[in-house]
Amino acid sequence: MNYSVLTTENFEKEARRLIKKYGSLKNEIADLIQDLQINPTQGTPLGNNIYKIRVAVASKGKGKRGGVRVMTYLQLIARIANPH
Repeated sequence: MNYSVLTTENFEKEARRLIKKYGSLKNEIADLIQDLQINPTQGTPLGNNIYKIRVAVASKGKGKRGGVRVMTYLQLIARIANPH
């Protein structure tokens, strides 16, 4: 099952700022969004459907520990298929 991933204005603003500084981050965020569409519960659970995900930034030259953090909130909306 694939999930939809939506971003906030604040995320977009911070991502643009960081992408200017670390060019590879654009691809790493795109990869993260693809991963979240398949597995939205990845990362460290913080409670109340909030997860912290560490993302390594190749152009920063550090691993996940020295990379960026992304907070995600999982909201499931049930969809019932109409058989008619």
